[in-house]
Amino acid sequence: MYLMAILSKRLGSAMRIKPYFYLYYISIVLMLISVAYSLFAPHTEKGEMIANILFAIGMTLGLVATIKYWGWLAKELL
Repeated sequence: MYLMAILSKRLGSAMRIKPYFYLYYISIVLMLISVAYSLFAPHTEKGEMIANILFAIGMTLGLVATIKYWGWLAKELL
């Protein structure tokens, strides 16, 4: 995600797109919280569910940012 954030920041500035690359940083934070919660929280069903939800939200934000910046590439290839 960090690599995608750096590449997307440069691409966004070249294409003059809104700064969606911040979504990658939010995604990284949510995924790190999820991993830390999985490691240090008591291993219960509720704890695992919370960790999985945080991880899923983080990955979804990364996907949204990727589509915003790199969606044109899929259109070009098709």
